[in-house]
Amino acid sequence: MNPTFRVLRTSDHAQFYWELLNADGDTLCTSGEPYDDFGDCLAGLYVFRGRADESPLNDRTVDGAPSRIADTEFELVADEDGGFDWTFQQTTGEPLAAGRAHPDKARVLADLQAAKAVAPTAEVVVEADEPVDIEACAEHGHETPRAKRYAIRVDRKRHVVDRPAMTGREILTLAGKNPATRFRLDQKLRGGQAKKVGYDESVSFCAPGVERFMTVPLDQHEGAVATLRREVVLPEDDALHLDARGLPWETVVDGGRQFLLVHDFPLPDGYDARTVTLALMIPPGYPTVQIDMVYFSPAVVRTDRQPIGALATLVVAGTPFQRWSRHRTGQNPWRPGLDDVSTHLALVEEWLEQEFVKRPRRG
Repeated sequence: MNPTFRVLRTSDHAQFYWELLNADGDTLCTSGEPYDDFGDCLAGLYVFRGRADESPLNDRTVDGAPSRIADTEFELVADEDGGFDWTFQQTTGEPLAAGRAHPDKARVLADLQAAKAVAPTAEVVVEADEPVDIEACAEHGHETPRAKRYAIRVDRKRHVVDRPAMTGREILTLAGKNPATRFRLDQKLRGGQAKKVGYDESVSFCAPGVERFMTVPLDQHEGAVATLRREVVLPEDDALHLDARGLPWETVVDGGRQFLLVHDFPLPDGYDARTVTLALMIPPGYPTVQIDMVYFSPAVVRTDRQPIGALATLVVAGTPFQRWSRHRTGQNPWRPGLDDVSTHLALVEEWLEQEFVKRPRRG
């Protein structure tokens, strides 16, 4: 067998730990102490796996050993029984890994060197039943380990599966997209790239960089697609989100200002129209710079004819839009790296609902 990290539960099933086995199946070391959280256990394992071969040895059994020689280091000490053992220390002083104690110092050093040598290439296998989140692994640049169960995200919903691979058709069915042939499936990869997945194409959840999946309806306004403008290039995540909503969208430049237009945007009950065209002004510097407010065409009116506050008019590409002056607060500002078109649209939906909280419907 190849060198392997195994992730397990403690005997009382309350905590998690890992151990490193050599090619003969012998245990070279274990995690320094059990973890309460499965994710923390995996994170600690990957730190050790990535830093073991480059971290120096600090031999505390020798007089004059320095207090610290690196951010991460192996520390060799004499134990209380007159033997020797080692730990892999972080700057915080917490041991990420611990070797077996032995009365022979040379044996301990040999085990330590073996652990340093095999750790970077040892495969990670999760034997605990906890699902491995493939998106979290990709975000941190970790290889997704072999596991009994995996957590995958399709659009906004998280699903737990007990297979290491599924076809595009199976993933669409899992997400409730039936019949599957009415939808396209895209695979989002680390770094922002997207890849179309065929219906009968198998996707390995252990493949490097797989983050999540997005579905795109294929029966949407086909006659109008050719006329939709793309005068502003949006970040790929925004385009994927808009496509996943199944609504036609376009980007236009008007007088130096950039706009996203989302057609057939649904309104909640209580307004006199079922759908409108929604516009967002995309500021220079987006997505670091925030999107603010929202614009509707035709103007949104309540069915009970109660007034809507803080409105104005703006013409976009020759079409009048009703501007809703709604803004984030100092307690909830724009979060670069987290907020984007998808989160702002969610905020718009909240504004539309909150209109009836501020002024309850009449009749």
